Amino acid sequence: MKHFRFALFLIAALAFNLNVNAQYVTSHAKIVMPGQQKGMYYALPRTVVQLDFIVEEIELIEGPYSDYVYLVGADEYVTGNGKEYRLADVRMSTYAEADPNATFFVAMNTKKGEGSEFVLNSKGILQGIGIEPAVTAESPVFQMYPQNVAKADKSFKYQYGSNAMRGEEQLAHNAAEMVSRIREEKIKLITGFQETPFTLETYRQMLADLEEMEAEYLSLFIGKRIVTTTVKTVYVTPTKEVPTQTIGKFSPITGFTTNVAGVGTLITLQAISLNTTGNINEPSQSAVESLSHENKLFYRIPETVNVRLTIGNETKIDRRETMAQFGVFMLAPLGRNKMTLDPNTGQIISMGME
Repeated sequence: MKHFRFALFLIAALAFNLNVNAQYVTSHAKIVMPGQQKGMYYALPRTVVQLDFIVEEIELIEGPYSDYVYLVGADEYVTGNGKEYRLADVRMSTYAEADPNATFFVAMNTKKGEGSEFVLNSKGILQGIGIEPAVTAESPVFQMYPQNVAKADKSFKYQYGSNAMRGEEQLAHNAAEMVSRIREEKIKLITGFQETPFTLETYRQMLADLEEMEAEYLSLFIGKRIVTTTVKTVYVTPTKEVPTQTIGKFSPITGFTTNVAGVGTLITLQAISLNTTGNINEPSQSAVESLSHENKLFYRIPETVNVRLTIGNETKIDRRETMAQFGVFMLAPLGRNKMTLDPNTGQIISMGME
């Protein structure tokens, strides 16, 4: 392996020496001897997929009168303390980062004032040559899913446990009677039975207070579900060589995890090229990685890819995306010309000769 790398360095050095009259010589970063040439490195972008899994963690708290739930006519109730999880949503976005497999060195043999200005963004991705620097969008910032900002009350507000003279069954009957009374008051309020002229704001507040009281009394029987929303973010860089990648697993018992050995349903991301660049006669990989190119610059023509996220047999996301690393490398003439590249794909979007 060492001999192979040494041979590549010799080829690169020889190529530079043979092209001393070239204004620019572009080579792949892996064959450049550091510190031996005047020039600069630049990168082309690759597309990263950001997956945001919105997970609800639900704490289950059994009500003290769950054995008497029939008194309030409820069918669903908490039967034991514990936790369960629900996948509320999955959001996908993409952004560009420098591709280590598409990083190049441009050796410059120019006098002061003769060369063109290379413009890179903060990530080292080439934006263009002889152009004004452009402000590019940074990585997407996830807008947080609505959170439960108020502190959840895990206690039971109207429990009559302080009276030791009353048995549990009697306490349950008392609480059930309060539920019935509150429901009656709600009906009276809704039907206008009181014949009292309330303002709309007062009416809404009274109804909200009654519903809150009803929910608190009912919780003595059906229990409580305390929901906390969290966001689990995973970054994936799809490749042609590995079209399907396992992201993790989800289970109502353990939630979301990137540990595929755990329990749960497999989550996979599939990226299938649609071969939109199939008719382009691109340079071979060896020509890209081992040869130096005189007065030329590498850019990229991106590929359209169908991206599908599945959880078990259920498809959560299925859409088309433009992905830089699925595309092809091409060479553009480099001299006293202006060129603008898309920093998200590496594609030339404008070019003019001086």
